[in-house]
Amino acid sequence: MAVLASGCSHDSKRAAKGDASPAVTSTDSAASSSGGPHAASKPAAKPAEHAAKPKPQRARRALPWQANGLSRVVHVKVPRVAVYSSPRAKGALLVLRKRDPRGTQRAFLVRSTTRKWIRVYLPTRPNGSKGWVRTRAVRMYTNGYRIVVRLRSHKLRLWRGTKIVATYPVAVGTRSTPTPRGLFYVVELLKPHNPNGSYGPYAFGLSAHSQRLKTFAGGDGRVGLHGTDQPGLIGSSVSHGCIRLRNAAIRRLAQILPLGTPVLIRA
Repeated sequence: MAVLASGCSHDSKRAAKGDASPAVTSTDSAASSSGGPHAASKPAAKPAEHAAKPKPQRARRALPWQANGLSRVVHVKVPRVAVYSSPRAKGALLVLRKRDPRGTQRAFLVRSTTRKWIRVYLPTRPNGSKGWVRTRAVRMYTNGYRIVVRLRSHKLRLWRGTKIVATYPVAVGTRSTPTPRGLFYVVELLKPHNPNGSYGPYAFGLSAHSQRLKTFAGGDGRVGLHGTDQPGLIGSSVSHGCIRLRNAAIRRLAQILPLGTPVLIRA
């Protein structure tokens, strides 16, 4: 099976420089002043004419998992699901089938919910897109796993709840075809015909898309998380944007990560 990925094999020959339990997916649905005596002190310094401006604080990223590490995922349960830009929108932003063209169950990572509507992350361009689906069109689950990838250190950390249960070295994109940063999720799991090929035994398709490559290998530039036939390059920046792991690591992840698992990619 061909793997949709912006990814993955690169001609560079640079030398490159874990255990979790089964996945859990369940459910349905300053200082104070004193009035006492004070010791004598020097006269107070004259205040500066121009007080230093406080540094602007960087806005914190809104994350889809709770304090206990659980995130929510929905699976489409109707033949076609309409996605809206807001609950008040008169027409659908797009309509997606229950299963994608490869037959994989359509799943969305949940951002927030109301009684009748659910805001979800979308597997479409531009990266970070979100939309609203009707509650009655989907079935909700919870997931305790998430992945955090650090590009500079070439590390992938697997979280379960509030604990890191494994850390793996990875290969990531080059400067010209970088791995996109942001919050994404697992869209599908593919099993290539050749487990010893460039994608290894398994490949996860992510909701992320390359920002440099609009198409790649017949696909739409979707970023993958997969194995490799060049383990010596793990720990370096050599791919077209995909994230590569050693094959033992991708086999383990394939056994435990459900669709909709959050994937946070940071610098």
